[in-house]
Amino acid sequence: MAVDPMFAQDYNAAFEPQTYLNTFYNDTSPRMTFGLTQFHEAFASGNIKGRQLLDFGTGPTIHSVISASQHCESILLAEFSTQNRDTLKKWHSGELKRTSHAIFLDYVLKLEGKGDSVSNREASMKEKVSGIIPCDIRNENPFAPCFIPSADIITSSLCMESVALSIPEYESYAARLASVLRPGGHLVLFGCVGGTFYTVGSSRFSSFGMTSSELQAAWAKAGLEIVTWKEGHCPNSGMSDIDGFFTLVARKAQA
Repeated sequence: MAVDPMFAQDYNAAFEPQTYLNTFYNDTSPRMTFGLTQFHEAFASGNIKGRQLLDFGTGPTIHSVISASQHCESILLAEFSTQNRDTLKKWHSGELKRTSHAIFLDYVLKLEGKGDSVSNREASMKEKVSGIIPCDIRNENPFAPCFIPSADIITSSLCMESVALSIPEYESYAARLASVLRPGGHLVLFGCVGGTFYTVGSSRFSSFGMTSSELQAAWAKAGLEIVTWKEGHCPNSGMSDIDGFFTLVARKAQA
């Protein structure tokens, strides 16, 4: 019998960061190599840079800021789940020992080909982290009670589809996130195409699947110009029913 999926309000009660890391971040799977490669290519162009980087919906992992960290001065990690924020804080303090971080750091550094070491890159990333804050995109002010400055760059990975339950909701959340981006700033997004769920341990969580055209239309409606859009196939692992993955690079028009 299929298990009913859990939704955004269930993450603090049911989401297990360590199980999630063990399930999805224990090796360089096709999903992760696609995402890491696309993040690398987006920033390798040299066109995306700025002072403030906001990573939205970070989860318990730092893969989405590895490439971006070299093109900003300060990194703000925003995450809904209390236990995920605790995991990020343990990583930042050095308490968390996760081989997956080293695996992904090593993969990206090889793509860059500059001879940097895993330990140096991780130390550099940690030095730039200015805060690990709560967020909830369902709220009109997603970062309340915190105040955050406009971001030059926003990165996000596998987040928006975990919250939205309809196209209008997704469009509303996209507009809220885009409002934090300064004019001329860039969004680099990794997400799912299609699907309804993903599984962490014994829990099944909602993943609102949209088509490529629906996704692109939502971000265009939010006031962003899509610069690049790339898709990758998702092998059927039984852990989710998504069709594939995408990366989007978009730029907010100058005022």
